Amino acid sequence: RGGPGNNAKRHAKTTPWMRPATRRSHPVVTTSGWSAPRSPLLVAASNHTRRCAKIRVRASTAAKIDKTQIASGTNETLKNFLMKIASVLQLWKLPLLPFITSGEQLSALVRFFAMVGITSKKTSRTFDGLYKNYNQAVSGHAEGVSQAEVLRVMKQILSRVFKEFVEPYEFPSYHARMLSPYNYYEFGQTYVRYMVNFKNSYIGHYERFQEISNKLKRGENVILLANHQTEADPGVFALLLEKNFPEMAENVVYVAGDRVVTDPLAKPFSMGRNLLCVHSKKYIDEDPAKKPAKMKQNRATLVKMQKMLNEGGHLLWIAPSGGRDRPDDNGNWHPAGFDGTTVELMRRLASSAKSPTALYPFAMWSWKVMPPPPKVVVELGEERICNFTGTGIALSEQLDVEAITKGIDPEDKEAVSEAVNQFTWNAVNEEYTKLDEVITQNIQHEGYQLV
Repeated sequence: RGGPGNNAKRHAKTTPWMRPATRRSHPVVTTSGWSAPRSPLLVAASNHTRRCAKIRVRASTAAKIDKTQIASGTNETLKNFLMKIASVLQLWKLPLLPFITSGEQLSALVRFFAMVGITSKKTSRTFDGLYKNYNQAVSGHAEGVSQAEVLRVMKQILSRVFKEFVEPYEFPSYHARMLSPYNYYEFGQTYVRYMVNFKNSYIGHYERFQEISNKLKRGENVILLANHQTEADPGVFALLLEKNFPEMAENVVYVAGDRVVTDPLAKPFSMGRNLLCVHSKKYIDEDPAKKPAKMKQNRATLVKMQKMLNEGGHLLWIAPSGGRDRPDDNGNWHPAGFDGTTVELMRRLASSAKSPTALYPFAMWSWKVMPPPPKVVVELGEERICNFTGTGIALSEQLDVEAITKGIDPEDKEAVSEAVNQFTWNAVNEEYTKLDEVITQNIQHEGYQLV
């Protein structure tokens, strides 16, 4: 009696707004049988209510999504797209940003790179500060260096940093300086050269440098036990020796910590130096998960170092302090204390090498070129402060371990190690003090001369 056919016939002649227009207008089954169909207006109202409910649910869900995730996803897509194009076209090889004609435009480009995720925001801020500090330090101070030349240098740095974000270079245990297809050595030398005031830069004990040069030519090794003051130390060392000892300037091998091979702004400069890569005790425990791999690389580096000393004819530079010098509470700079185990390790490597190997305490006065933060900063991306300043390097006499340890029981290895370590630091500090006096106070010392 209440079947669908009868209901359809009954409502066939109803008014238009009452006629079934959709499937939702058909009769529905209830517990009491077939019921009359709902009107289109009621159906529409019901549908609208459901749609509103769904919209509210979607809005509630969307509200829970972090807006930064959406932006991050967009930037990540754009970043990957730009990285792929940059890698395929090798954009860093193209003419260096010819459309950039001012520092403001260069900084704006770096900020854009950070915005789309090509570089980090911290790298962007660090680079911007580097440009301003470098420009202020060298423009009008370094002879013949204009703002246009500063901009050219900064473009070079940006292109090399950009390359490292697109195609990062991984440093092996031993890294040979890269001269082609891009000459990273000259790149670094140019950058540091403009900050060095050669009219107030000194070499202490020229004859000892000549002595080292002769040893190297005979196939002997020399290890410099040095204090370390700035990221620019390799450049300063090479610049002060390039005129009279070019082979020492170019062929020296630096024992380098992990920061100079991981910091985005430092990496391109490190690529122009010969490096034996190690992880400093100061930072090796930063990430416990990576500590085994770091220790493994340290062992591989020691093996390579021993092979080099066996070959002979190598000049090695190492900072036993494990890091850069820092000012004391009064703002005065002195060589940081040396790690006795490092000095002892170098002594043992030297004594066991198949080629004669000499140890020399070595002092550097360079902190003002690019002073490090007053305290050790674990996080990468420190501010780069630049100055146009005098510099200096000086050699102490070759270590005579037998004379240093005379009267000490050879079986007391700790006492022997401490005696050699303390003597080495004292020798470095003595030469450093003379460098400080001649550079900052114009107090002349015997054996010190302008480069």
